[in-house]
Amino acid sequence: MRKFLLILFALGALSVSSALARPQYSALFGQSCFLCHANPTGNGMRELYGSQFFGPQYLPVKPVSFETIEKLKPKLSDNVTIGADFRTIWLSTNTQDVDTEAGLSAPLSTNTGTAAQMEGNIYLQIRPTEQFMLYFSEGVSDASGRREIYGMANLKGFKAWAKAGQFQENYGLRFADHTAYTRTGLWSGFDGGAFATPTPPHYGVGMELGTRIATIDLSGSYTAAQSNIPMDRDQQKRWLLRAYGQRRLPFAPKWVVSAGGSWFHAPGKAADPETGFPGTASKTTAWGAFGGIAFEGIHGRMGTGNGASNFGWLATSLLVEYDRKNWLTPEFWTLPWAITPFAITSAYATAQVEIMAYQGVWLRGAYDWLDNAETSSIAGEAERTSLGIASYVLPWVEVSVAHRLYSASKHPATGDPQARNKKQVEAQIHVFF
Repeated sequence: MRKFLLILFALGALSVSSALARPQYSALFGQSCFLCHANPTGNGMRELYGSQFFGPQYLPVKPVSFETIEKLKPKLSDNVTIGADFRTIWLSTNTQDVDTEAGLSAPLSTNTGTAAQMEGNIYLQIRPTEQFMLYFSEGVSDASGRREIYGMANLKGFKAWAKAGQFQENYGLRFADHTAYTRTGLWSGFDGGAFATPTPPHYGVGMELGTRIATIDLSGSYTAAQSNIPMDRDQQKRWLLRAYGQRRLPFAPKWVVSAGGSWFHAPGKAADPETGFPGTASKTTAWGAFGGIAFEGIHGRMGTGNGASNFGWLATSLLVEYDRKNWLTPEFWTLPWAITPFAITSAYATAQVEIMAYQGVWLRGAYDWLDNAETSSIAGEAERTSLGIASYVLPWVEVSVAHRLYSASKHPATGDPQARNKKQVEAQIHVFF
């Protein structure tokens, strides 16, 4: 049975392309998205290779036996498969007032602690044939992910696809942390604040086309912004393009480099329900670059020889994304301290590094920065530094803890500091299948 499963997974790897919801794993192996996810652009439901092999064999401290995997099957039938993602977080923030000199000395308190469902998605995949799929994803709330429902024709022989329905559009890197500034800052007007509430980025209703040529992924979509409020969809058109390439270095085969770019344009006949800002008709154009470098690690050290894992000790991934966005508003806003210009330029950046200290144990660091309006005085800069540790203590179960420092620039009107080194601790449990 073990030999049969290995052959099955190997054939699956050859017949499709690959990645996981964490782009770090894609970067480590120099692969794309078909292998581990039903969605060719990544994220969401996992294919059998992702849920039955990569997840329980590559990720946990102790890989699962094939006998155990055989007992846990996501396939309800030959044509119907289910899956799930659940992330529950606990946050505690220091009680220091935001207008004081620094928050480093203020104690963390359980009085400010709160538990929240960061993600709660149930997935359903129906495949009448190998070339066609019906996909459904339902989240517990907007904070965990909006509904996705689409049909997709998958031309695996050509590594191409055509998708139509409601889906998350493909832009930049899909970091698992949905509070990353290049995700919620760029798409929902999130200001990066310690108490601000981000929402998932860029969901649309329309069509997407994509392909993989050699080691380069290409995709483009034409959509209307998805909203819970019925609106004239013709008033919210938008286009997205994305290109991403990966290459294993010929002189250093354990190292993989990657680079890509994205472009977004909305002609702005009406307010975009995603943003809530600027709240009137606006023309929006965004573009950015992303990429990184990854090292597979040193094999046979620190527990890496106890299973099928291809991660080695000190396996490392560094991913960076930088985006800019132009808002073109049809009218001037008069605020207490200024009159806004016609054009507003914002910028966002996220960098994440992960290092495997032991099989199934990862050290994580991240830096986020944004400037909500570089050419106007309606907002300012914010930055966040995060350090943490994560472990796949059990198959399909990830536990992580992170410590964050958040700072914001002075208020544009009064000059008072808005926040400096505000402290936050986040604990998270992620169950996936």
